[in-house]
Amino acid sequence: MLKKLIQATLAVVTLSSALSANAEIILSSDFTGTSGDPSNISWTENSVEVTNTLDPQTTSFSSLDLFDNYDNLFAVDYNTHNEGTWFVDVLLTTSFLVSSIDLDALTLDASIFNNGGVFQSFQRDFSLSLDIFEGANSLFSSTVDVFEGDNNNSGFVATKPIEFDLSNVSLLGGDDYVLRFTAFGDGGGNNAGFDNLVLTGTTNGSSLVSVPAPGSIFILMTSLAILLFRKRN
Repeated sequence: MLKKLIQATLAVVTLSSALSANAEIILSSDFTGTSGDPSNISWTENSVEVTNTLDPQTTSFSSLDLFDNYDNLFAVDYNTHNEGTWFVDVLLTTSFLVSSIDLDALTLDASIFNNGGVFQSFQRDFSLSLDIFEGANSLFSSTVDVFEGDNNNSGFVATKPIEFDLSNVSLLGGDDYVLRFTAFGDGGGNNAGFDNLVLTGTTNGSSLVSVPAPGSIFILMTSLAILLFRKRN
């Protein structure tokens, strides 16, 4: 009986450690294996579930293709300057085993391409927005000007790491959310995409699991030690 009680207590301590407040990767993808197929997205998920199909669309809700030049990029075949803005939704459901997830940041590598799907050799204007929705409610909206304006300067690098600060955003356990990325720009012609998406945050334990506070755990372990000592004597 005592042995079982000790094992149960150790299990609670382990669970408490697992649900403690530590920043971690909530969601990530390097889009390896995509090869132009937006229905073949592979994700690393922690306390969330995300659909493997991403459907880039025009503002009139027409589906778009990806360039298949690369095996590991989400590159949309749609010229933001000549054809218009596009967006893509990441449909996310948080686990009911957590009470909430306090987000930290979302980072990715944003890139621009010519009409052949090859990285641009000269700078073209490109902006990328991130919106987070819970149903009809907007929880977050921000735009990063990845490349501001057109220029033909030499030495241009068509990929740039960017970050969205999500430190004031929390997701509730068991709820559905939409992460919407919108690409647009003005200038001489450009296609756009992204890679190496990483969403970080802190998961908070669910009220469905009663986890003692650190002080309570100490008292419980001390009591078990006393019981064990008495048992042996």
